Amino acid sequence: MRRRRGAPRTPRLLVTGFGPFPGMPENPTSRLLDALAADPPAGVTARLLPTHWSVVAELAAEARMADAVIMFGVAGNARRIRYERVAVPLAASRPDATGASPCAPPLRSHRTALPVAALAVQARAAGYPVAISHSAGTYVCNAAYAAVLSTNPAALFVHVPPTTRRGPLSAAGLERHARWLIAALTRRRPQRATPARPAPLAGSGGRDARLVGGVLAPAAHHVEEVGR
Repeated sequence: MRRRRGAPRTPRLLVTGFGPFPGMPENPTSRLLDALAADPPAGVTARLLPTHWSVVAELAAEARMADAVIMFGVAGNARRIRYERVAVPLAASRPDATGASPCAPPLRSHRTALPVAALAVQARAAGYPVAISHSAGTYVCNAAYAAVLSTNPAALFVHVPPTTRRGPLSAAGLERHARWLIAALTRRRPQRATPARPAPLAGSGGRDARLVGGVLAPAAHHVEEVGR
């Protein structure tokens, strides 16, 4: 069916996750991407990536075609969901899932143009344990984030902890959060961490977070706790 003239276009979102890698034989973002791919929100392309250093260049080219990009990865030592503001110019000599080592680190730091602080406040208000981080690490996650930001600054990397048996950090809880975040970036009604009446999506300074020209308007190493 053709879109009616004058009707708003559904934003194109690329959503990615990673497969297993040394030390993480079961990556929770693999299950998350499978769930999103089985029932994708409108406009979403869900892509499960191998944890290979070589995936970086291909991903950068694909990200250029999207209105926004959400990238999910696992941080084994995390206790909360982390919204990453910055990809840093570092790469550890750590083998990927094939045993390969990085060729070179990103040339410089890259910062997302998305309103991370406002999104984190909204996520916590919806019941999701979210903190802001200022370094995406030194592994494939960081390299991929830097490559994506170099071609599309409307991107956000989200590190999730290993899953718990229940609650917002369970597999089901992480899926609810992912769908909430997709909704927040496309102005759809968000999903709360626990069944409840959805709250309206409020943006920074009392304005709704919104897509402008198909891309979310930008907001004016440590992890910040974000209050309500």
